[in-house]
Amino acid sequence: MRLLLLPYIANIVILVPVALGSLTGLLPISRGHFPESAGWRTITGSLWTAILASSIAGLFHPRIFAPILLLQVIYKTVWLTFYVAPRLKNAESRKEIHWGITISFLLIVIFYPMVIPWGVLFP
Repeated sequence: MRLLLLPYIANIVILVPVALGSLTGLLPISRGHFPESAGWRTITGSLWTAILASSIAGLFHPRIFAPILLLQVIYKTVWLTFYVAPRLKNAESRKEIHWGITISFLLIVIFYPMVIPWGVLFP
């Protein structure tokens, strides 16, 4: 199997329940770590559904849909930098961190750049 397909497969496995669960409100994504609201669920669910659809297309056209992998690395890096990192400073604010999301985001930020076809994105 080509290495470039792995991020698309990972996205699909992760995002089917997360995207659809957040859009329908059936899956409480925040689990009390963030204020729960229909607006928050809908906007994040919409983004995750777009990434899911792009990842399915990426199975068939991995190089064409590589920008979606870069988008994920960028937005997850921003979230880790501006949400998680400041909360690591003290024990009380660490309770606000959703560790499942944090770990999955960190793994994506570390590993996706290893398979992104940089020459295709920036010829």
